[in-house]
Amino acid sequence: MIMKEVEPLSEIQFLASTKPFIIPKEIGENIGLFENGLSFFVTDLDTYWIKIAQQIMRMPYLYEARGLGNKDFWTYIEKYMEVGDVLELYRIPVQQWYQEAIRNVLENPKHITINIGSRTYQNEYGLIKLKEKIWLEELSHRTLVTEYGVTTMINY
Repeated sequence: MIMKEVEPLSEIQFLASTKPFIIPKEIGENIGLFENGLSFFVTDLDTYWIKIAQQIMRMPYLYEARGLGNKDFWTYIEKYMEVGDVLELYRIPVQQWYQEAIRNVLENPKHITINIGSRTYQNEYGLIKLKEKIWLEELSHRTLVTEYGVTTMINY
């Protein structure tokens, strides 16, 4: 009997929102340019993953995301994230090992909070005030999404 080697499933990224998430046309035109660091999109999350993501994410609208941290993602944050909006971001590096990733977040969370309105970034090491004129550039060089905790982005 010949055994076929099973390739591990790839990473999955999640985005949760306080309201239905719509990608503006300006951003949607770059779909497929992930390798170039441009594209960003969300799609409805499969029921299987909804139950898993709900263990650690609180927002009512859950999506599978692709391109978190890419140029179009930052364009969305800068131009389209409204005051009062809240986003949650999370990633599982290998889908078939999701139980370990979720357990780590539940037992030893290392959450990140980014406040777009007050230009702050907070992680387990402390709070950083971003420079007003280059806040977006500074954010693009910080850890945005990990398997160790949920990143909450707020605009207040």
